[in-house]
Amino acid sequence: MEKYRYEEMTYNELDELDRINTVFLSSISPLETHGKHLPIGTDVFIAENIRDRIAVKITEKYPEFSIVIMPTLYIGSDAIPVRGSMKIRYQSIYNLIVDTGLTLSKMGFKYWVLTDNHGGPHHQFAIELAARKLAKKGFYVIAPFLTVFRRMVDHDPDLIEKTGLGPGECGDIEDSHAGTNETSLMLAVAPEKIRDIWKETGTAKAPVKKIPYYLLSGISKVLGMFGATDESTDFRFLAGGLSWISDPEMDPYQGDPSKARKEAGEAMLNYHAGVGMELFEKARKGHFVKQKPLGWSIRSLKDIV
Repeated sequence: MEKYRYEEMTYNELDELDRINTVFLSSISPLETHGKHLPIGTDVFIAENIRDRIAVKITEKYPEFSIVIMPTLYIGSDAIPVRGSMKIRYQSIYNLIVDTGLTLSKMGFKYWVLTDNHGGPHHQFAIELAARKLAKKGFYVIAPFLTVFRRMVDHDPDLIEKTGLGPGECGDIEDSHAGTNETSLMLAVAPEKIRDIWKETGTAKAPVKKIPYYLLSGISKVLGMFGATDESTDFRFLAGGLSWISDPEMDPYQGDPSKARKEAGEAMLNYHAGVGMELFEKARKGHFVKQKPLGWSIRSLKDIV
């Protein structure tokens, strides 16, 4: 196994890599406010840790593979509308991934693991749509968070069993931003970057529920009654998210950071890396997995593809 950093390589070193037995890995997440207790780069720090865990898993099982670490992409759409968050259009994310993937594909490479920790719907749609476009060229973008985040919100039995985490601590709707889950992740990834106030930061203010919330929640319940589980989750997620970010007195976090545990963070990191490895295995066999990010059934990005 050889491990490289893309920006440090020369043209000759890149050209000498085995096209089939090389995998590129990088992280993508926005600079986004995460309350008063977590840094603006929280999603990036977590995504980079997951990237490295997947790299270890690949090299352990496939020592013949070369690992190339690409520069981190500090970019993401739908960051919460609070001072400090960088607002990036989803088209920029789509174009960046497609152009990067096409560049690697034209050189003859096939695999790019792109780790993430940001649940913005347009952000995730752009990644999936880019991955689908590149798959038509025989190039595989492996983006595990698209699957992991839906499982977190759905309280997926596999995730619950393997992590030992339950509702309110697994990054679900009530805990989807800078709460118990993400604070736990940061305790496992970079505890020195957390401000001590996390221990005293209690449950975030519940968002004010207005007519759109009840309308979307009602649609979610009806869809669930008819067995449309993915669509039901999409509307439930949209109802909760819109209520939160549209509340002028919103707290810049959700859930309860003071309940965070390093062990919980480790469990989630390992689970996330495991899903990444499963998707990579399928790509190696020539199977592109079409994922359904949260909100996929009501997406509105057809203008970029």
